[in-house]
Amino acid sequence: MWPSAVTAYRELLGVVLRSCRERAGMSPTQMTRTLGWYSSVKIAKIEAGTVKLPENELEDLLKLYEVADPEAAKLRYFGAKARNRPESGRMPTAVNTYRAFVSEAAEIKSYTEMVLPVLAQTEAYASALFATSLSTPPSEIGRLARERVACQLPLVSADPPSLHIVVGEPALLRPIGGPAVRRAQLEHLHELAGLSNVTFQVVPLDRGEHSGLGTPFTVLCLAIPEFTTVYTERLTGSAYSDAPEEVDAYQLAFRRISEVALNARDSVRVLDRVLERVA
Repeated sequence: MWPSAVTAYRELLGVVLRSCRERAGMSPTQMTRTLGWYSSVKIAKIEAGTVKLPENELEDLLKLYEVADPEAAKLRYFGAKARNRPESGRMPTAVNTYRAFVSEAAEIKSYTEMVLPVLAQTEAYASALFATSLSTPPSEIGRLARERVACQLPLVSADPPSLHIVVGEPALLRPIGGPAVRRAQLEHLHELAGLSNVTFQVVPLDRGEHSGLGTPFTVLCLAIPEFTTVYTERLTGSAYSDAPEEVDAYQLAFRRISEVALNARDSVRVLDRVLERVA
């Protein structure tokens, strides 16, 4: 596994277990009483991914939530990864948690407007963005950029997820990192758009208002266990939400954005024209 993967899988296991608990209609207090645990604080720590969950306790939770195979088997797999010994000297990052979600996703839908999405960025492009961050130390820029690019590895694996990217035209026009970085980035995006598991669309400037205007987001869908979360980035961090009403809203927004966008063939033509104009 990659550095910090253990912590990432603890967080992934925690959020999926919380979803299972909620589907079972149980509160943390009810769980604590049923299992005879010392406090509902333990449940909160497990679901936040801040503690290691022993194998026998994971089995207790799966039984209590009535989780059957193949979902139970996948959660045991998450649990095994989360119980490995963390690599010393490395701090977990939000990038690694995102990578764990991408690694286990069956379908990913990403919309961005002003910059290209995480799963399409080159290391130089990501470095230029991290260099403007208000919360990233200069000494960490290179490592974070490399970790961000590593998130794309599942896209070219033997069993890759389906990736649907929709970008606003401004994301193609903004000269992040300068001409050389921009050109390399657009060429990388062109290669990505050519993958059989990738759908690429552009929302041209003349399309005006639409449901996602000003709100970049990524929907990450796991097939087993059946679980969907929405990833959003803020000025000082990122967040995930798997609340059903929020997931439904973002799914609907993405569907409407993709209807407004150009089709895949015309979108690649737009990208080609932009590339022709880049020095």
